Amino acid sequence: MTDEPRKSVTSFDVARRAGVSRSMVSRAFTEGGAISDKSRQKVLKAAEELGYRVNFLARGLQTRQSNLVGIVASSLDTPFRSRQVKIAAQEFISHGYRPILLTVDAHESVEQLMSVLLNYNVAGVMVTSATPSSKIIQECRRLRMPLVLINRGTNQDIADTVQIDVQQAGELAYTMLTRSGAGRLAVVHPQAPSYSVTGRARAFIEKCHAEGIEVTEFISSSQSYAAGYDVAGNLGLSLDQIDGVFCSTDLLALGVLDRLRADWHTRFPEDLQVVGCDDIEQASWGAYQLSTMRQDAEEQVLAAVTQMLDRIENPDAPIQNYNQKLTPIFRQTTMNRHD
Repeated sequence: MTDEPRKSVTSFDVARRAGVSRSMVSRAFTEGGAISDKSRQKVLKAAEELGYRVNFLARGLQTRQSNLVGIVASSLDTPFRSRQVKIAAQEFISHGYRPILLTVDAHESVEQLMSVLLNYNVAGVMVTSATPSSKIIQECRRLRMPLVLINRGTNQDIADTVQIDVQQAGELAYTMLTRSGAGRLAVVHPQAPSYSVTGRARAFIEKCHAEGIEVTEFISSSQSYAAGYDVAGNLGLSLDQIDGVFCSTDLLALGVLDRLRADWHTRFPEDLQVVGCDDIEQASWGAYQLSTMRQDAEEQVLAAVTQMLDRIENPDAPIQNYNQKLTPIFRQTTMNRHD
């Protein structure tokens, strides 16, 4: 006995089983379709019995309309980004859209992934990774495909954006440390430039210089926990010269805390005060109790989804830019422990 390929069930099969026309099958699976409840139930019952599934992708390609949305993201191994993507997927689903997640590694081009999404005639794209080129953004506009950039920062005039105020982030980190009594400052940030992560570090450095305070830079290989743990080896050698450090991500800060405790028996905040950024879940864990700045992932996603839905309804509306303020969170790694 040989296995035979399973015959795919078509809308014609469902129509014949339900005793209706093929157009009724289509209307039964279309939100707001003109069909009576009785006929719809007959179609759904026949579809269930036959194992019929609607090919939404084919429907979108045929009608030039789609309920698919693209999410282009990188660094999903970081708690903040993974939470951001999870919330985005849930929010799109709640509005009747099906998200397609494409992840970008350091060696990959966001343009290639964007081109893939354009071929699928998606209803819109949310980008949280590297900023697309102006060429691909202009292509999205030509196709009237909504595009929202989260924390990309450089295309506010040609694409809808949601972003933190990096200048406020740097100045807030400075204020949190100096008001807690630190005066010999340092900053830890990754080598690879980015709008939000290295941008907030640069703003911190600028604020220090504006206030006449020298600041020591420690450059990490990435924005991860492991990179923070590694760069803390150099930071530890300079503990006699600094009393406050701003880590441009919480993950960097957690790696710094663990390395300095393990190898230098550093006490926080008595020997060194530390401020991070993001307020990931781990920052509040008992072993860390990291003072940080909260950027609200849910607020960002809700703003981005609203922008996309507005753009779908009104493609010619003015560009929207949503700027999110950060909230200081004082815990046990600074002398000031009150919000």
